[in-house]
Amino acid sequence: MPEHYTDIQIDALREVANTGSGHAAGDLSEMLGHSFEISVPRAVVTDLTTAVDLLGGAELDVQAVGIRVGGDVEAMLVAMFTPAQAANLCMLLGIEFDSDMGRSVLQEVGNVLACAYANVLAEMSGISWDVHPPDVLRDMLGSIVTSMVASTSLDITHVLVIDSTLSVNDADAQMSVLFVPYDDGIDQLLQRLGVG
Repeated sequence: MPEHYTDIQIDALREVANTGSGHAAGDLSEMLGHSFEISVPRAVVTDLTTAVDLLGGAELDVQAVGIRVGGDVEAMLVAMFTPAQAANLCMLLGIEFDSDMGRSVLQEVGNVLACAYANVLAEMSGISWDVHPPDVLRDMLGSIVTSMVASTSLDITHVLVIDSTLSVNDADAQMSVLFVPYDDGIDQLLQRLGVG
């Protein structure tokens, strides 16, 4: 496996992320009755330890939605908000963060975004995936990552960090998505995208 990826390969992954964001924005706008736009300012392929550092460190408190996918490539997609990010998004939507409605909306936003990325990855690469029901998680980032590692006997070599900016009614909120393929999933994906 290469120790780094070319600009063309990173651009291909960013294009997948941008396409997934467009799908998610349309779904969220229809579902929540607000105007959503989603952009991807950063998409980085790195090792899991560095990814945790990029996202804010192992002790970062996050609210997350995790989706496990199986099939041609086994992977986890985890959409996550820090409490400040979650509170900001809820404020933009006019709901209380620490309420049943707030928690439900954050779960749905994370679920829609993670599923959109999974679906677009499958469509653009021809990978066949089975998407499992989402798990809602609230813990330190390090604990969530540790549980992902413990849940498989397969190797985790490279992961994709996708930072997302959600524009809601012309104001911005932030969140991140971590795509964790097992074994050589990133390489398989790049080969299917024609840039492997």
